[in-house]
Amino acid sequence: MGGGSRLLTDTREHLELLSRLLARIVHDFNNPLAAILGFSDLLKNPELAEEKKLRYVQRVHEQASRLSQLVEMMSDFSTLPACQPTPMKLDRVVRDALSLRQGGFRALLLNVETEFQHEQIAVVGDRNACLKIISCLLNNLEQVFKEHPDLERRAMVRCGIQDDVGFLDVADAGPGVDESIREEIFEAFFSTRRSGGLGLGLTVSRSLAREMGGDLVLMEPGSCALGGACFRMTLPLEKTE
Repeated sequence: MGGGSRLLTDTREHLELLSRLLARIVHDFNNPLAAILGFSDLLKNPELAEEKKLRYVQRVHEQASRLSQLVEMMSDFSTLPACQPTPMKLDRVVRDALSLRQGGFRALLLNVETEFQHEQIAVVGDRNACLKIISCLLNNLEQVFKEHPDLERRAMVRCGIQDDVGFLDVADAGPGVDESIREEIFEAFFSTRRSGGLGLGLTVSRSLAREMGGDLVLMEPGSCALGGACFRMTLPLEKTE
């Protein structure tokens, strides 16, 4: 009886989660779709000035790109493999992830300072899972500067060893995270983005970090010299004989 009751509870929880996910997807898809349809109708006007045509085409492209990003995010979340932690060099994974983002940083005129406190940071983790977590943190980092164009264009990525764990810090010079939502930001479907979003990035990233025996946390205000938000991923160190 107890097992059946637990199964029923789990089923209800999964259905509720699915319902919330579908509602979020509908909401996030509806706005750009409405914009695309609206601008497409305007473009049907044969007397439309060339300048307006170009402007409307640009708007359609922007909203289509937004839909593409949502599809990519959903694809990433739907294909998450089980973590298989093995010995790896955290510093190398971080360097690889950063090398793929240089174009985006340059487009934002963003100066990302890097600090590797040790020549090698040997941890136990899953490389693909780490790359997903780092990608999420860097996506959020870029979003801060897209939504606050007047900010000082500085960010920091720091990697090292502290308290017997390997860590990665990703910090920005943004407005930080309000104290009232410090834990909410890790909940499923919670998003502070003005442009919307599934609100799953930090949820999934924290889950992956904990599955590897580590964690993902928001550091206390003032812990970063840049004055903004600082997220820290930790992983267990590789044991040496």
